[in-house]
Amino acid sequence: MEKDSQKQSSRLLIFDPVCVFSYGHNVAAMENFRRFVGKYYNEVICFGSSRLLDTTAAQYSIERVFEYYYNDAMPLPQSDMDKTILRTHAQKVVAAKQDLTQLLNRLKVNSTDTLCYPSVDFYSLMALSETIEELREAGNPKILIRLIGVMETASSAQYAKPLNVALALINRLFDAGLSVRLAAETPRYAEYLATQLNRPVAVAANIELREQVPLPQGEHFTVICPGSARYDKGFLHLVELFSQVRQRDPEMRIRFRTQVLPDRDLKHQIDYLIQLYAIPGVNVLPSQLPAEELVTMYEDADLVLLPYAHDVYEFRGSAVLIEAMLSGRHCLTLDGPAFVDQMRYFGGGTVCSSIADMADKVIACSKESSTKRYARARQARDRFVRDLVASYRDWVI
Repeated sequence: MEKDSQKQSSRLLIFDPVCVFSYGHNVAAMENFRRFVGKYYNEVICFGSSRLLDTTAAQYSIERVFEYYYNDAMPLPQSDMDKTILRTHAQKVVAAKQDLTQLLNRLKVNSTDTLCYPSVDFYSLMALSETIEELREAGNPKILIRLIGVMETASSAQYAKPLNVALALINRLFDAGLSVRLAAETPRYAEYLATQLNRPVAVAANIELREQVPLPQGEHFTVICPGSARYDKGFLHLVELFSQVRQRDPEMRIRFRTQVLPDRDLKHQIDYLIQLYAIPGVNVLPSQLPAEELVTMYEDADLVLLPYAHDVYEFRGSAVLIEAMLSGRHCLTLDGPAFVDQMRYFGGGTVCSSIADMADKVIACSKESSTKRYARARQARDRFVRDLVASYRDWVI
């Protein structure tokens, strides 16, 4: 990654109350923002949920400060009987304001500091709008707000159109004269937000720092569906897709690896899982894998599948796409999701019109030489990295 000698004079304070699970992208995002955005600052401090595991917090140097506001949307393990979990919208608003106010006071935040929200959530926006006077008294520190189309609408079913409320909260910050800079994960979402808010919105894709790795040289062509399997990530397309490929590849040169649905969803799909297990050459992995195993999964892969739902991903990016491009792995995806625009621009993958078309393209990719596939992936990766460095530098500086 490109080094930049221009540094801000003080601290980057990274806030993420949704950084509560040891798996997933929030912890990784903390580390990536620390390393990638932190190079512009003299000091970086990360703050996550008070319920993040001790071991994870210590491993990634994350201070545990925020109450957990989203147990209704993403339940913590064994939280049903936990009476300390915040339940109501009013409780969450009060707690979010209190959490932020205490941090502003404890850290003695001032005008040289930057408050960064890598993937802003609804109650963080509520907290910011409720502490406008405190932020002014702190000297109006810079506030970096990045929206990814996920947690900014998690408002405990309090509002019929939570995104409209989130946008109103952002406008309130600007109208109060606070130093706010906005970014969105995809160009499509940035354009939508810019027109709704009538304000500039930068494009800040998901940060990844991994290096390109050589393609495997084994006798099999390995196709993966990484990330925790979900309905909106196309899990229910896999039987059709894998079966169509297997019919055209009876020698089983092409192999598949995919993660399975979480237990709460899997119990409703036992018959489907049996069908998936019955397809020869399919390796079904747990829904949650350690970060090290996910890295190995990319290293052992030749191709990555992203059969995501176009409606759910209308504005959203894909961390898997970025991980694949940085690892040097070509992707196949269905048309429609916002991340398709980025994939086309950087050359990181191929768009498919249907599951049948995706099966055809799996076969076609398996017949390409590894030399050609590696060179194409290197070009996509280099273009993405250059764009990533420039876009974050312009947003931060």
